[in-house]
Amino acid sequence: MTIESYLPPKDLWPEFKISKELYDSLPRKVNLAEEILDKNAEKHRNRVAIFFEDKKLTYRELSELSNRVASKLVELGVKPLDRVAIRFANVPEAVIANFGIIKAGAIPVTLHPRWSKKEVLHVLNDSGAIFVFTQPTLLKEIEEVRNELKFLKNVILVGDEKLAGEKGYLSFEKLVREGDKRFKPVKVEKDSPAVLLYTSGTTGLPKGVVHFLPGVLNVVVNVGKHVWKLSENDVLGSAAPISFALGYGGLAMIPYYFGSAVSLMRQPDPDYVFSMIEKHGVTVLSMAPTWYRKTLPIVTQMMEKYDISSIRLFTGGGEAFGADTIKAWYEKTGYMIAEGFGATELFYITISNAAAPKPKPGSIGMPVPGVEVTILDPETKQPIKEPNKPGLLLIKAPCGTVYWNPYAENGKLLKKMEKDVLYKSVALGDLAYFDEEGYIWFAGKGEDIIKSSGYRIGADEVEVAIVSHPAVDDAGVVGVPHPVRGEDVVAFVVLKKGFEASEETKKSIYEHLKANLAVYKLPREIFFVDQLPRHLTGKLLRRELREMAKKMYVPKD
Repeated sequence: MTIESYLPPKDLWPEFKISKELYDSLPRKVNLAEEILDKNAEKHRNRVAIFFEDKKLTYRELSELSNRVASKLVELGVKPLDRVAIRFANVPEAVIANFGIIKAGAIPVTLHPRWSKKEVLHVLNDSGAIFVFTQPTLLKEIEEVRNELKFLKNVILVGDEKLAGEKGYLSFEKLVREGDKRFKPVKVEKDSPAVLLYTSGTTGLPKGVVHFLPGVLNVVVNVGKHVWKLSENDVLGSAAPISFALGYGGLAMIPYYFGSAVSLMRQPDPDYVFSMIEKHGVTVLSMAPTWYRKTLPIVTQMMEKYDISSIRLFTGGGEAFGADTIKAWYEKTGYMIAEGFGATELFYITISNAAAPKPKPGSIGMPVPGVEVTILDPETKQPIKEPNKPGLLLIKAPCGTVYWNPYAENGKLLKKMEKDVLYKSVALGDLAYFDEEGYIWFAGKGEDIIKSSGYRIGADEVEVAIVSHPAVDDAGVVGVPHPVRGEDVVAFVVLKKGFEASEETKKSIYEHLKANLAVYKLPREIFFVDQLPRHLTGKLLRRELREMAKKMYVPKD
C-alpha cells in the first residue's frame, strides 16, 4: 500500500500553522534526525546528550550509534516511510533506536510499555510496522500475538544478545557493532509523514495520529524556545514513558535541537526523581499533575535530603493541576509550576503558563507563539469574544489531528475526523474560556460536563476542589441520570493513609466543598473507594466510573 492510502482526504485535515521562515529554510528533501540531532552533534560532540542513572551518552556517541542502527535497518530492507515500532521503558537505547529509525528514512511508531496484548496487536497491525525494537521485559505481549501480526518481520531485542539468538530475533547490540557509524541519513520529501503516535485509548483501542515533518520540527522549535526556553546548559528531566507521546516529545526529540541534555528517569518515585535531579543537575522537570499532588506531603523532606538548586522550571500537563496544588507547591518549595496543555493529536504542548508573562495558578496559560486558539460557542457556532464564558476549545497548531489508516473498520476514523476537526481546527472536545488578561482556563471535557437542573457543571472543577481537602488522595466525579434534574453529581473519593472512611470524614469534605464551590455543584453523594479506574497514562476512565455510579447511587429528591 502507498503511504497515501493510509491517510484521509486532505479536505478533512486541519490547517497547520507552520512558520513560513522555517518551512522555506528546509530543502526539498530532508532528514528530521539530521535537523534535530546531527547539527548539534557536530557542534557539541563531547557534550552530554543523555544522562541515565550512572551512565552518560555524548552527542557524538548518540549520533554515531543511531547511524549504525540506521545502516543496518536499510540493509534489512527498510525503505523510506516504512513503519518501525519502539516499545521501551526509559533507557538510552530508546533514543538511539528512535533516531536510527528516522535516519533510515522510516517512520517511528510508539507503543506504550504498559499496553495489553490486544492493544499491542492492534497498533502493530494498524501501523503496518515491519520491525519492533523492545526489551526482554516487554516481550511477553508481542510474543503472545506473534502469529496474528500481519506485517512484522522480526523483533530487534535490546539487552540480551543470547536470548535474541535463541528466539530467532535480531540483537540490537549486534546491529550496533556491525553498523556503519558514518552512515548518511536517508532524506525524504519535506512534507512527508515523520512520526506515528497512538492515543492512550481511553475510549477504545488506540488511534494512530500521523504528524508531518515540518510540523514536528516546528513544534520542537516552539516548545524548546518559548515554553522550556532551552539552551545548551539545560537538562530536561522526566519519568514520562518515552514510548508514548508525552515522553517521546520531551525525551526523544525536543531537547536535542537546542544542544540540551535529558535525564531519563525510569520511574516516578519521588525519592528517585529528586535523586536524579541532584545527580544530573536537572534544570527543567516535566511531570504529571498526579506526581506533584502525591509528592506534596513529602516535598519538604525531599528538598532537605537532595540538592535541587539546579532547577529553574517545574512544569507538566495532561490533566488539570488545580490552583490549590500549584499554590501549595509554591508555598513549600518557592517554585511555581507552569501548567500546560497539549495532546497526542497536537504532537505536544500548544498552550502553556511558561509561554505567558507569568504563571497564573489554575489556568493553562497562553497559546505558544504560532498557535491560534478560538473558543467557540457550541450553540451559535461563533467565536466567543467576552471573557469568562466557556465554549469549545479549537486549536490551530503546527501539528493536528490526521488519523492514520482511517478507512479501516468501514471508515470509522473518517467519521470521527468530521467531529474532531472543526473549521479546520483541532477539536478535542475540551471546554475552556479566556479571562480578562487573555489566559486560558480549562473547563472540562464536553463529555464530562454534567447538566443538572439547568446548570452546566465541570466534573474536573469539582474533582480539583475535592482533592484540595487534606484527607483526599484522589477523586473522580461523574453525572448520573435523574428523572427531574437531568443528572446528579456523584463523587468517588480515595482517602490518604491514616484517614477513616466515615460519615465524619464525609461531612468534613462537604464543609470544605461548600467553602469552595457553588451549592449547585456539590455532589449529591460521596462514595469512598480504595482506588479509581484509571488508564495506564493516569487518565480517569469515566465510562467505568459512570457504570459504578449507576450501580451504587440511588437518586434522591
